[in-house]
Amino acid sequence: MFGFVKICFKVLKEFEGIARMLKNTPLRNSKLKVVFSNYLVFFSIITTSVLFAQSSNLNSIAESFQAYTSGYREVAYCHLNKSTYIKGEMLGFTSYVIDKNLKTPSKRTRNLYCVIRDSADKVVKSKLIKIEKGFANNVFNLDSLFTTGIYTFQAYTNWMNNFDERNVFLESFKVIDPATETFVKRVELENKLDAQFLPEGGHFVDKVKTNVGVVIKDNRGYGLPNIQGNVYDSNNKYITTFKTNALGFSRFLLFPEVNQKYVVKINYLNNVLEYNINNIEPQGISIHLNNSRGKLALEFKTNRSTLKEIQNKPFKLIVHNGNIIKEIPIAFKKEEINVVLDYKYLFTGINIFTLLNSENKPVLERVFFNHKGLKTVELGNPVYTKKEDSIQISIPFITPFSINQDSTNISVAVLPETTVSYKRHQNIISYNYLQPYVNGYVENASYYFTNIDSKKSYELDNLLITQGWSSYDWKKIFNRTPKYNFVFEEGIVIKGNKNTNEQITFVVYPDENSTGHVFEVPENEKTFEKGGFYPSDGETIGVSTLNKRGKTNKADLYIQFSPIKIPDFNYSFETVSPKILTYNKSDIINSFGDIKNEEVEVLDEVLIKSNLRQTKIDKLKAGAYNRVYEFDDTMRATPITLLNYINQYVLGFRAEISALAELKIYSTRLVNRSLYGGRPPSPIVYLNDNPLYNLDALTNFDMRTIDYMVVRTQRALDSQRQIGDTKIEGSIKIYTSNEFLNKQKAKKRVSKFVYPLTFSKSKKFYTPEYNAYNDDFFREYGVIDWIPDCKLDRQGNLSFTVYNPTHNNIKLFIEGVTENGDYLSEVKKVITKATNTPE
Repeated sequence: MFGFVKICFKVLKEFEGIARMLKNTPLRNSKLKVVFSNYLVFFSIITTSVLFAQSSNLNSIAESFQAYTSGYREVAYCHLNKSTYIKGEMLGFTSYVIDKNLKTPSKRTRNLYCVIRDSADKVVKSKLIKIEKGFANNVFNLDSLFTTGIYTFQAYTNWMNNFDERNVFLESFKVIDPATETFVKRVELENKLDAQFLPEGGHFVDKVKTNVGVVIKDNRGYGLPNIQGNVYDSNNKYITTFKTNALGFSRFLLFPEVNQKYVVKINYLNNVLEYNINNIEPQGISIHLNNSRGKLALEFKTNRSTLKEIQNKPFKLIVHNGNIIKEIPIAFKKEEINVVLDYKYLFTGINIFTLLNSENKPVLERVFFNHKGLKTVELGNPVYTKKEDSIQISIPFITPFSINQDSTNISVAVLPETTVSYKRHQNIISYNYLQPYVNGYVENASYYFTNIDSKKSYELDNLLITQGWSSYDWKKIFNRTPKYNFVFEEGIVIKGNKNTNEQITFVVYPDENSTGHVFEVPENEKTFEKGGFYPSDGETIGVSTLNKRGKTNKADLYIQFSPIKIPDFNYSFETVSPKILTYNKSDIINSFGDIKNEEVEVLDEVLIKSNLRQTKIDKLKAGAYNRVYEFDDTMRATPITLLNYINQYVLGFRAEISALAELKIYSTRLVNRSLYGGRPPSPIVYLNDNPLYNLDALTNFDMRTIDYMVVRTQRALDSQRQIGDTKIEGSIKIYTSNEFLNKQKAKKRVSKFVYPLTFSKSKKFYTPEYNAYNDDFFREYGVIDWIPDCKLDRQGNLSFTVYNPTHNNIKLFIEGVTENGDYLSEVKKVITKATNTPE
């Protein structure tokens, strides 16, 4: 990009004479100027009396901007399967790493760090995961390390530490420990408000009409809807009124005067709260954006005293999106100047307008979002078919587009229809198009990018009025030379240091995700270095020396690794916790109509005890979620049979050899054996996901080949199946790997080195089992399924199957992105009980 900018500057100099000639030529009357503007990529221009041209300071501004933004930038986003979890559940997530400028999946990043921190900012769990074509998925077990509280999920690369903008992913979630929190209660709202009244562009200027952005939050930081306020002057004269939307935002017009004090009065919880507006400046410039009929009008206004000082001085209106910069020269010949931009000259997504004075100092800034050109994909209505205890769901795409399945990822959270556990503030669109460009963390940002219409565009603009300056700091742009102190990582780098001056050939053996390499280190060199290693958990690196006859021996060397630990993220950004359930005591009492004063206290006590409604939190079913038995080299080297291993280590099952020398596995759960003809039920046994209908292959099974086992002791709701004469309950899944055997073969000739940091393997998500599936606890906090990488069927429909034995109505939270940057974020319902027609 920076080289391209230099070419543009060269072209610009060659066209200086043309630029001077065109400076005073109206755009619509000059074909030559149209051609000229096409050559200058960074410039577009517009209407009225303000014309687009090169200014004397163009190079310094553009070069500073391009130098500051030239470093490759990516944005990390994670789709979490919920926002409120019960201790013992799995937190499933899909990570998306997006090229910040192109808005397409990144093909460069490989190392992504995923970290969970508690409310004291202490790391609870962390993983290094490998990103492939911009995507990865994994899980965190919310185990004994967690208790009731708010936690923050972070996802970032080492490279992101070089930048100040919010390219890292941050999201808070709640964990409920049933042992300490028996009920989820609504919280009473306090009689406190955080009310802010912020001028558009950042300044109240004497006798200059200004749009005032309103944001009103409760004491917990959540926007309050339907709050009405009235504005009065010093003489208590009514001026105007406003009412907040569902997220606590609004706006009103004010004609401020220095000698006036303005008061905003709000009636909240039967109390009148007052807020002063008194930061009015005698001089300055304000901005007002007017969006109408496919054009965006920027109105710059000032007063007489300011005009005397700035008249005919060169100002510059800078427009950028964090990547491309445009400039419009402005001269204040009167108190109001209008710049009208056609939408085709705006960037899709964020547009940051900054007014710089003659000394290149920012005077004001306004952020505007352009929804036109946003590439989104729309889904149709789900259809489903029931299949025993599962339902198969198919969702067509309404938006026609081409899709490469290998370079596209779609993730789906499957929850009960009435869930309250998915209260996430962001979706994949808002986190890539909006959040990195603003300073504050946006509450319920996904609202503005779901079912987009003119109302939501207007409400998003109200939000942006209150955001003030963008995340791009002009002081840093002009004064900071980019320094990339944090390297761009692609796997693990190894550096081998030999302990002799002789010429040696080293062989580095391949592992599961990395190829092998041969290094010839001559006499006068001591080291070799290579990156791109992706060791999985538990893997080691094997190195041998190779002699002239082609035989290998153990290597005598010292190896250094990079990185050796998960790095901290240097910048701390605040997030918004998942929204909690609240109630307003005054409204409850008033809803009972006219009551006597002496009755209020009694009624209040009753209501507080009942707290409107409480959801009892149950523990997950004992032993219900899947147990994962991981094997290490020590266990693999132990002379133990599968029969003995099951009997010694696997809870819920026992194994025996029958009189016919057949291996049998039974459930040890307390059941009524009379239902099974006196025999306990058996699990389904899988070998590498292939069901075994007899266990002959496991009778003399080589335990050295086991990678791990996943054991489920029972099926949900105690439902059983039958294969032949055998009743089925639970499952045992065995996964194998030849890694240990390969290591054993080469053990005598290979030196082994332990990686200090390895990549976490993608783990399968397992749905917990619940004591009941028809109570409020499951309907509000339960999990049905999580599909981190949903596939398309032959017809191009989104297709998947979920286990839903009670056939509860379900809600789907769907997110994804294609290789071309088409974004998907939708919520769909599948109604299986009330009607056969899905919504």
